[in-house]
Amino acid sequence: MQPLKIKLFVIFSLICFVALGQNNVLLEGYVSAENNRGFVKNAEVKILDHLTHKLQAKITTGINGNFAIKVPKGNKFKVIVVHKNYIDAEKIVSTIGLKAAKKMTVNIKMEHKPGYIFDVTMTESNHKGTALLPSIDSARIEVYNNTNRKEELVLLDHPSSVFNFFFEKGNHYTIMIRKKGYFNKRIEAYVDVDNCILCFDGLSMNGVSEIMTDGNKMGTFLANIEMEPIEVNKTYDIENIYYDFDKWNIRPDASVELDKLQTILKDNQHVIVEMGSHTDARGNDDYNLILSDKRAKAAVEYLATKEGIDIERLQAKGYGEEQLVNRCTNGVNCTEKEHQRNRRTALKIIGTIDIDPLDEKSLKEIIDSEQMEQLMSIKN
Repeated sequence: MQPLKIKLFVIFSLICFVALGQNNVLLEGYVSAENNRGFVKNAEVKILDHLTHKLQAKITTGINGNFAIKVPKGNKFKVIVVHKNYIDAEKIVSTIGLKAAKKMTVNIKMEHKPGYIFDVTMTESNHKGTALLPSIDSARIEVYNNTNRKEELVLLDHPSSVFNFFFEKGNHYTIMIRKKGYFNKRIEAYVDVDNCILCFDGLSMNGVSEIMTDGNKMGTFLANIEMEPIEVNKTYDIENIYYDFDKWNIRPDASVELDKLQTILKDNQHVIVEMGSHTDARGNDDYNLILSDKRAKAAVEYLATKEGIDIERLQAKGYGEEQLVNRCTNGVNCTEKEHQRNRRTALKIIGTIDIDPLDEKSLKEIIDSEQMEQLMSIKN
């Protein structure tokens, strides 16, 4: 008796399944951006009953903006499409009068939100001047919206050297890219803030091209972001870190550049550096060694006062007039501007520590910590 009940149940289920299939219509659709700007992938499509607004089904569009889903025949439905970069779109469809197992097609256009697509290719820095740059993949990529204090994008071990993100107008974003063996890269993006359509800190506009439409309300920014390899014993000249003749105090123009360096060191707490200072050729050689040492120590002491900088990672060294960058050696008649080029400070990578203290922190946690440090410094 029991086997007979099971057989009857299976037969009944198959009958119901067939009957259900005969009452359905295949709804195929395509979601695209207005003005022929391409298909919209990864959009959420929700099918609601037109009268009760009860959710009947939902699906996500494919790479070509397509979707296919079964809906009951003999009814009207509201199709709602949602995507973070577009204004919600909806359309009414009707299966009334359609025969079962038939299909119908719906095309839905979506209007892009005012803002800009940030389309990025990551490569290694081009110090050698080669035409083909090594691409950077398997990076950690994060975008944080400082305006609404929200993580917008988190990609861990991103398999590709390209990614894109949509910047909404009126927001300040922080982008951080991390890859083992390279300097962590932080970029600040200000989108339609203070009369700036899109301004960057930490990214040269030479590597950015723009395609703007609709009165600059929307567009695409194509950016090549170069990642700097960490190479021990490599020296980087710091632009505009100059000193007055026979002095070692940090000038206002030098403090601006040191503040930029502070950001790099704060974002790369696993790097140990030497601040090397140089003099021009005028004066006694031994005196110049002492003077350059004072200048290097002044730069280190300035950085050590900044939040997030551990003085144990900084070393100071004076080189005197041993490494001149132009012809202005002893006895050569040079202009003051030429001599000033030799009164400079350079950064040299002298080592790394095995564990980057920031590895265990998300970009949101890093920014929250920085903001807390700023509040504490104001209170003190």
